[in-house]
Amino acid sequence: MGIVIVTIPGETKKAFAQALHTETNGAVDLVVIQKPRQFSLTERIRRLAAAVGWGGLSREIWYGFLLRINRRARESLEYFRFSEHRAAPRRAMPRFIEVDSINSDAVRRTLEDLKPDLLVVWGSTILERRLVHSAKHALNLHMGYCPHYRGALANQHAVLSNDYSKIGATIHYVNGKADAGDVIAIIPADTSKSPRELFAELNRKSFETYIEIASRLFAGETLPRTPQEHIPGRTLLLREWTPSLRYALGRQMIEWERTKLPAPKFDAALRAFTNGSGMRAHSEFLHD
Repeated sequence: MGIVIVTIPGETKKAFAQALHTETNGAVDLVVIQKPRQFSLTERIRRLAAAVGWGGLSREIWYGFLLRINRRARESLEYFRFSEHRAAPRRAMPRFIEVDSINSDAVRRTLEDLKPDLLVVWGSTILERRLVHSAKHALNLHMGYCPHYRGALANQHAVLSNDYSKIGATIHYVNGKADAGDVIAIIPADTSKSPRELFAELNRKSFETYIEIASRLFAGETLPRTPQEHIPGRTLLLREWTPSLRYALGRQMIEWERTKLPAPKFDAALRAFTNGSGMRAHSEFLHD
């Protein structure tokens, strides 16, 4: 009758599980970690070709090479997930299991046995309703500004779209759809800061606010909830996250950092990247 955390590997997620376990006096019964899928080189090439077409494959390989040799561009992409939170070696760590699929029958049976009061989700795939219904409440931290940007690359999408006022994070109830449940809190980004400072602060505030809200809900407090407005066509899918798009975003972040201001002038360059042969699907996602 405690808390189950559903998440992915990473030092920040480990620190979060430890912090919530401490804040709730040891109430985290289990941490379920979804292992990342591993693809062979052949499978990665096929997936890339499916996204851009075989005609665009050589172009993507070229941009992958450019990204590999451009250290600043690679480092700027890490801003989106930068965090100073680290697990403390002397603090108690809750029990955890690693699984290939969060939505497997084995995970469902485990949750049915535990009967958690609260599911706390951060970073996993979409939970099936049968898992959501195994707990009294289910929360998710989405690193994006709902309802405007959903999916795994929400803040990246906002930057690519020059929609800087919609960079943020959302804590919401889970309803079985992608980042679509009733909203409890939105953490907006401070766009007066440089991109590195902006995301460092946003990630820190999101971490701390999620701990607070999950702890309050577990303690029995009734929290306000606001239904989300439906805004279609605002999701950048993982299969669209190609080398050329990552390189364009990296260059845009460098320009933003250099000028200390968001860089709308870079939109023209982004269009050149996304409207070329093999990238025809991207304009739908980036320029609604």
